Amino acid sequence: MAAHMGALGRERWAWCVGFFFDVFALRVVWPGASWRVVLGARALGVPLQPALAWVARRRHLPAPTVGRLTLLYTLAAVALMGVSAAEFDGLTSPYVFSLVSFAMAAPLVAEVRRSRLFLLFGAWFVVWTAVLAVAAAYSPAVARQWHDPRALTVYFGQWLFLTLIFGAGMQAAFEIGALRRQLREARKLATYRLKVRLGSGGMNEVWLAWDESHHRDVALKILHDQPSEAVAQRFEREAEALRSLSSPHTVRVLDFGASDDGVRFLAMERLVGIDLERLVRDDGPMPPARAAHLARQACSSLGEAHRAGIVHRDVKPSNLFLSALPDGDHLTVIDFGIARRVDTHEARLTAIGDAIGTPHFIAPESLFGDTSDARGDLYGLGATLFFLLTGTRPFEGLTGLALVGAVSGATPDAPSTRAPGVSPALDAVVLRCLAAVPGDRFADMAALDAALAALNLTWSAADAAVCHARSERASPMQHRPDEATRPERRPSQRPGLRVASDRPPPPANPRESRP
Repeated sequence: MAAHMGALGRERWAWCVGFFFDVFALRVVWPGASWRVVLGARALGVPLQPALAWVARRRHLPAPTVGRLTLLYTLAAVALMGVSAAEFDGLTSPYVFSLVSFAMAAPLVAEVRRSRLFLLFGAWFVVWTAVLAVAAAYSPAVARQWHDPRALTVYFGQWLFLTLIFGAGMQAAFEIGALRRQLREARKLATYRLKVRLGSGGMNEVWLAWDESHHRDVALKILHDQPSEAVAQRFEREAEALRSLSSPHTVRVLDFGASDDGVRFLAMERLVGIDLERLVRDDGPMPPARAAHLARQACSSLGEAHRAGIVHRDVKPSNLFLSALPDGDHLTVIDFGIARRVDTHEARLTAIGDAIGTPHFIAPESLFGDTSDARGDLYGLGATLFFLLTGTRPFEGLTGLALVGAVSGATPDAPSTRAPGVSPALDAVVLRCLAAVPGDRFADMAALDAALAALNLTWSAADAAVCHARSERASPMQHRPDEATRPERRPSQRPGLRVASDRPPPPANPRESRP
């Protein structure tokens, strides 16, 4: 029930729609009714559901408490509708049928026992009857109805009809609940019970799943049915690459395998936080000290991968995931889906002339499909650092052939031209990473890490806490659920730039779809 209230959108203002019916009823059906009483009761009910939805979304109160507040809200709403009914013919008023929506929705939303549902319905009856009993003290017409057998017959007949509707809704709710339980049983892969789909890409889906063997939540990456051989090999390479790495800044693989019916899956640690692309898009460029601090953590992860002969090949802000830990910002490198080993003679999974990765963060040598080494990741991390500092990409606004030409030979603007707080020394580090010729970049991640360390930019846990407090979004603390490891997105194709894909090209002028 708390989840339902927290998920309400425009529906939380549905009470306002009743104003139109009230005005119609006052002018046409019951012109003698009191406008002040009817519209006053309607106005009193307007803020109730929005306020409850706000409380549910804030999550400051336990879910059971929010559930009890929701039940109290229904009683208050019934009382206010009873006030209007007293003006609209009292006991014989058809206004009682405004409770039909409550009678149908309550059993579906309130996941409680049948006995408690009947108690709730009984409470509605008691409140409605009490309101009309009080109205008898002020309205002679309502007082006479309490002694009129015909009026009482109509009144109890209406409530009998509502009882039948409520019972039907309750039966439907329990049947739906049984179907949901069967669906949960069906949504199981090996020892993992699928809970919520976090995202979907061209090659896979990522689910929040419950590991029944170890009693923990995991991010479960599932390969789509009937993948091509290249996609299947790439998926296996990702698992093998990640299982060989142990850096605290690399997403951990917990399990890898296939279900009885052949569906491949990769279980990873569940990450709680936000990726750097979304963080910068929402909150703007970072202070240089924070950007350098996060880049050094990426150097730790990618440096270990390179020493193991693994090149990530898709280093970009959305593949760097930030979590807020007690000791400060913690960065995790994710999505090794197109990683490859450079220390073995692996078969190519892309055709010559195809680029793989994200265009604005691909090294020039990779744009033309040449075999890239660890220095390609240096370029990607440099472009990412540029984005963190400025909120823009090095060649922002360029696409297709213009982007290829700029990345291949042009020197990007220094970050300080877009973010005045960046020092010349940090400019030099970023621009060296973005050198068009691989030999002009840093020799490896250790050299880049040393260059960043030499800048003496300090970023403490206290600095991170202040930054989160000033942020417009809530701090991505570990106890709050948020996005976890995401699926790979199918790279977009632009004129003059071929991007590798294992799916057939889209038809002309397709409707764009995002996972």
